[in-house]
Amino acid sequence: FLRYSTQKVFLSSMSSAMMLSILMRAARGEGSMGIRHGARTGFRSYRTTRAFASQAPSRQSGVISTEELNKMAKSASTRIIDASWHMPATGRVGYEEYLKGPRVPNAVFFDIDRASDDSNPLPHMLPSATDFADYVNEIGINDNDTVIVYDTIGMFSAPRVWWMFRYFQHPNVYVLNGGLPAWIESGLPLETTEIDPKSQPEKLTNFSAKEQKGFLVSHQKMKELVNSGVTNIFDVRSKERFTGQAPDPRGLRSGHMPNAVNIPFNLVLDSNGKLLPNSKLSSVFASVDMEKGVVSSCGSGVTACIVALAMYELGFRSHQHQGIYDGAWSEWASDEGCEVLKGD
Repeated sequence: FLRYSTQKVFLSSMSSAMMLSILMRAARGEGSMGIRHGARTGFRSYRTTRAFASQAPSRQSGVISTEELNKMAKSASTRIIDASWHMPATGRVGYEEYLKGPRVPNAVFFDIDRASDDSNPLPHMLPSATDFADYVNEIGINDNDTVIVYDTIGMFSAPRVWWMFRYFQHPNVYVLNGGLPAWIESGLPLETTEIDPKSQPEKLTNFSAKEQKGFLVSHQKMKELVNSGVTNIFDVRSKERFTGQAPDPRGLRSGHMPNAVNIPFNLVLDSNGKLLPNSKLSSVFASVDMEKGVVSSCGSGVTACIVALAMYELGFRSHQHQGIYDGAWSEWASDEGCEVLKGD
């Protein structure tokens, strides 16, 4: 994360109106789309020479549409995952809802809390490669499968599982844009019969996993990055939680890390829970010097992956921009030795 990205982006595809808007906002020293810089960051100039291009991504998109999934579902190598997870305060349990339905046909359930490091008291921390492979084999996924992940909210917990598969070097993994709500809205087939968990057959597969450690940011590394200020730290929690106006839902200290930038994850989504098109996503990050690299953080490592997916769509796909602070606010705020700031 301390190295500058060598990725080059160009202004040739930008409209004159967009360029004029960026220049005018730079002159006024304004933020963009609700982005807030943490205290201590000081003035950050807008770098129009590092604005995003609207060119096609260098690789396949990380999201697919309902129409695309409907076609892919006919292939035996397509595995569909319901990765629904909900904040404890909602009272919703993803697995129970999956069993009752409705579901995308032939979907299996991925339990974020089960596929975690159960020796760590923090919520759903990444498991070891061995434990991840064991769990993925248990739900019936092979090395050569194409994995499609969705959730019942639209775009909430599915990107976390997408990021986990990428972290463990499974290349063919995608997020269903808009999740189950989009599938239902499209009028596509559903499974509505309740599943008896005891009747599910044993699955024998050959999934293997290997870690990409550069994608995972430890607590110690995070403290170093905060102190150095050389890497962008995206805090994707709500503005109210970032500023400390709202209490933390887990009863922790409220506020944010020094040098953090607030980019609430809902800024990269539309009103239907779909990822914004690239032309709109680029404006979310217009005020950020992306050459510095990015580490994303949230409350417990889930929603940070939504913003990681957004950056992936814009072509920022290496560990320099896909790093997740897994311990997130749950770990930072629990450490009395870590500074917590309030306000913008």
